[in-house]
Amino acid sequence: MTNPVGGLNRVKQERYARAHERLSLALSHGFYIEAAMICESIITDRLHSHLHWRVTAAGTLSPNVVKENGLRGKLDFEGHGNLGLLIRILELDFDHLGNTRYQELPARLDDWRALRNRVAHGMTYTSPANKSYATDFDAFLQLAEQCATEGRPLVSCLNDWDRALRRRHRAATSIS
Repeated sequence: MTNPVGGLNRVKQERYARAHERLSLALSHGFYIEAAMICESIITDRLHSHLHWRVTAAGTLSPNVVKENGLRGKLDFEGHGNLGLLIRILELDFDHLGNTRYQELPARLDDWRALRNRVAHGMTYTSPANKSYATDFDAFLQLAEQCATEGRPLVSCLNDWDRALRRRHRAATSIS
């Protein structure tokens, strides 16, 4: 009999490996919008997974945290998480582990999310009232490149922070 959790973890690892391969390919070929969207997918999934771990395994977060803090939305582990909401929840009791690399992580994630929104919606969106674009097309492409190139190290930082926090939790609970 196979271990379904182990099998799912293997599938997820393979999917992540392919996502990172595709991210590298997109960046190297200048497909910055695709690269930015891959970063968004990874970041959202990592935040969703982290918060799920904190609720179900670590027990350091209540699922009612969204309602209790007046945040719009809900912490739902069935579907794809809302990036803005996941960042707000993370900010509620963020622990930078005493590491300056992680200190501004929620703010960096939120700044990047705002940039990602401009890229995700800015290719052809115009103001309906005056039919004009916020930026010219070349400036839009520069925003997409910035979003993609800032997203990749942010993915790495988020992954490293999550692993470090889980390691610390395992060490603390194995002592008790």
